[in-house]
Amino acid sequence: MNTNSWKMCVIDDVVAVIDGISRSVKWQEHGIELAGTATDGEEGLKLIEEVSPEIIITDIRMPKMDGLMLTERVRSILPSCKIIFITGFTDFEYAQQAIKLGAFDFLAKPFSLDEILDAVLKAKTVLEEERKEELARLELEQKVKTSLPMLRQEYMQLLLHHRGGEEKTWQRWDFLEIPLGKQNFVVMVLEMDDFAEKCEHIPIHQAELQRFSLQNIVEETIAGYTTGIVFRETMDRFVAVFNENEQYGSLMIAEKCCQNIERYTRFTVSIGLGLGVRDRSEISGSYGQAVAALSYHFYTGGNGVFGYHEVNTSEKRRPYCSVDMEKELLYSVRSGNSHKASELFMRIFADFEATDDMPDPEYFISFYYEMAYMMIRVLLEVVSQEEAAELVRGVRERNMTGITSLRKLQEKLLQLCWQICEMIERSRASEASVIIEESVRYIRDHLHEELTVQNQAKHVHLSGSYYANLFKKTMGLPFAQFVTQERMELAKKMLIDGHQVQEIAIATGYGDRRYFSEVFKKHIGITPSEFKQKYLPV
Repeated sequence: MNTNSWKMCVIDDVVAVIDGISRSVKWQEHGIELAGTATDGEEGLKLIEEVSPEIIITDIRMPKMDGLMLTERVRSILPSCKIIFITGFTDFEYAQQAIKLGAFDFLAKPFSLDEILDAVLKAKTVLEEERKEELARLELEQKVKTSLPMLRQEYMQLLLHHRGGEEKTWQRWDFLEIPLGKQNFVVMVLEMDDFAEKCEHIPIHQAELQRFSLQNIVEETIAGYTTGIVFRETMDRFVAVFNENEQYGSLMIAEKCCQNIERYTRFTVSIGLGLGVRDRSEISGSYGQAVAALSYHFYTGGNGVFGYHEVNTSEKRRPYCSVDMEKELLYSVRSGNSHKASELFMRIFADFEATDDMPDPEYFISFYYEMAYMMIRVLLEVVSQEEAAELVRGVRERNMTGITSLRKLQEKLLQLCWQICEMIERSRASEASVIIEESVRYIRDHLHEELTVQNQAKHVHLSGSYYANLFKKTMGLPFAQFVTQERMELAKKMLIDGHQVQEIAIATGYGDRRYFSEVFKKHIGITPSEFKQKYLPV
């Protein structure tokens, strides 16, 4: 089609009429190309078939083939062609019949050239509008064609999450040219193992290339056995819907996908496989089963296939943690004993793993939060809300980022336990420092009195054994040794200051001069008198 002009043919058995229309109007100035003329219907039809005009001016009454028959023939080969009839007044009924056949317009003889020009330009205007509409339609079709993959994905997402059934839903299936048979489906969900960790340090375009490669491998693998459609659901998850094949089981196809991905990419995948369903409206059910089966890779860490038939068994026995062990664990956490708490957690995990049953992974995730919240409550009994705010927020926001397996869940729970024990131990140490500092001040101010572990423990409201351990841990030596050391230091100072031995014995709590001298010599290596002679001027 010439985009700059429209082709026109003139057909009439009167040559003068043809000449008048052809030569009296400068058609090129109006964007019209005169493509040819003819003096009868048969000659006119051959011309039309040869040049395919967009506009035809023809008489109704002509020899060999009249205008009405010509119109019927033209309509079959050029349905959008605009036909303008010229006719005598006596042919008015024929003109009405021509209009019914689809003629664009008709002019009664005699007519003026202005009337002819006006009719042709009207036809041209209509043709231009139709061309615009056609171009818009073609452009829309091209856009739809380009968008088909995305539109198919959106449509399949709809089927995954909602039971189809309305006639419009299935009309869209045909419109989008879904490349599947209309019965016997299986849904497979594939998740890239540890995708976030593996792509953390590579450019985005490389990660996208890996995703594209994975999708391509899955599509080609499925195509080797049956028809299917594969699309991305999230950044690291794909969904495949394919028709069941009697010769090749769905589980085998899924395992082939898993093997090919490991072989040809740097990734592995976890695959969940739903049960087969007959009707399109049941695809959402198979998808839900595939997601449920996928969750069981929590126990394996990935790189494998779980079918729903494997996990949909009778009620499984759920492993549990005994009340006594929970209490012992929380006592260990409360005391800040991370070693003991970790040991208890490992025993709990070992008991869990000893069972052959695999309960819903959500059970273990719930156990994680239950234990996490219990430890948080213990923490908040020891430290302030402000100190624990960040740790508490992480638990309350259900921060399970990166938890894709039972092993990682256990590691995260142990890490949380260590963090809480460390905070408690640090808080206890800080509190202990304040208590012992207060106790040391009291000791130094009361060296002349009887000082024992029991009376000092009572002074700071602690048990004797706990106080003794706390004192030694904080000061680096036992209570009695510290008291003796402080008394000897006081004694040396008083000796240098010229105090009498008896006076010093009383001030250091020994009372008896002889007993003080024995203790002094034992710890200093010389008698008080020898010490004075050594350090005092003659």
